[in-house]
Amino acid sequence: MENKKISIIIPAYNVADYIAKCLQSIINQTYRNLEIIVVDDGSEDATGQILDEYSKKDERIRVIHQPNQGVSVARNAGIGVAVGEYYFFFDGDDFMEPDTVENVYRTAREQQADTVIYGYYRYEKGTVKETCFPRFEEGLYRDGEILERLLPTFVGVSYENVNRFIAGEKGTLYVENPALWRCMVSAEVIRNNHLIFKPGLKVGEDTVFISEYLSCAKRCYVLRRCFYYLVTRETSTIYVYEENPLSKLEGKMNLLAARQEITERILERTGVDIGDKWKGTVLMSVMELAFLLAPAREDMTWIQRWKIWKTYAKHPEVLKTVKEFPLKWKPGILIVPFLLMKLHLSFLLFIAVTCLSSTGYTFQRS
Repeated sequence: MENKKISIIIPAYNVADYIAKCLQSIINQTYRNLEIIVVDDGSEDATGQILDEYSKKDERIRVIHQPNQGVSVARNAGIGVAVGEYYFFFDGDDFMEPDTVENVYRTAREQQADTVIYGYYRYEKGTVKETCFPRFEEGLYRDGEILERLLPTFVGVSYENVNRFIAGEKGTLYVENPALWRCMVSAEVIRNNHLIFKPGLKVGEDTVFISEYLSCAKRCYVLRRCFYYLVTRETSTIYVYEENPLSKLEGKMNLLAARQEITERILERTGVDIGDKWKGTVLMSVMELAFLLAPAREDMTWIQRWKIWKTYAKHPEVLKTVKEFPLKWKPGILIVPFLLMKLHLSFLLFIAVTCLSSTGYTFQRS
C-alpha cells in the first residue's frame, strides 16, 4: 500500500478534559504518515496549553490558535494548510480505533474510491451505548448512484417519507448521520470544487458540506464497520443546541437557507434537483419546534412562545414548502398537524401541541 500522507483536521473548543484522549488515539494509529492539524478555536480552558504540549512531543501535530469563530471557520483553517491526499475531520472530544486510518485508507486504495463512509459507536460514561453501522449496503457507489442512493439520506427527509410517516410506517423519518467524522474525503475533490464549510452556520454545517461534497464525488465506498467513538456529554455544542429551543430555531432558519443554496448549486452543476429529497425536513421542523416551545417556561409567556414559533412556521420559504407538499390522505391522528399546516391554521396547531404537551406527551420521530 502506498504510504501517502493523510491529514486529520480537528477543531477544538473548550475540550481540555477530552482532547488528550482524542490526540492519543490519533498518535497511536497504526498508519504513521499523518499530519494532525488541530485548530484551537479560542478556547477559554486549558485546551490550547494541552495542544501546545502535545505538539512538542509529536512533530506530526500542528496547532493553529485563533479567536473563537465557530467550527466551520476552524475546519476551513485546517483545510487551508492541509497537504494530505485524503482528509479526516475528527472532533476534539471523541476518539477512534487504532487501525482506523489504515483500514479506511486501504479500502480507498483498493476500491479507487475518493470517499469512504463507515460506522461509529455512541459512547457515554465509559460505555458503548449504541453501535451505528451505515444503513447502506457495503460496496462501491458510482456517480449517479451516489446522488440517488447515498446523498438523499444525508441531506434530510423527503416529502415521500413524510407521507409514509403519516401512513404509519416505521423508520421513514430516518436520516443518516451527516457528521464528517464518519467518513474519509478526498482533498482533490475538495480543492477542484472549491468546497468550504459555511461560516456562521453553527449547526448543520456537516449536512451542508457532505451533501455538496457527495454531489461532486465519483466513487464512494460504504464500509460496514465501526471505527469512531462519538462521546456524548451534556456540555457539548450539539447537546446544548438540542435543549435550547431558541438556538434550535435559529439553527433551523440558517440551515433552511443553506440547504436552498446547495440545492441551487447542485442543480446548476449536475442538472439534478435534490430539493424534494429534504423539504420534508421543513415540515417536521415545524412540528419539532412546536413541541419544544409549547410547554410552559418560566422565562416566557405562552403568547411569547407562540410568536417565536410563528417566525419559523410563517417564514415565506416554510409556507412555500408546506404549500408544495403533496399530502396524501390517510385517516388517522398523524395526518392532523399536516392538515392544519396546509390549511394555514398554525395558531390552532400550536394550541393542540400545547394541550398534548400538558399531558406529558413527547414528539417522537419514529
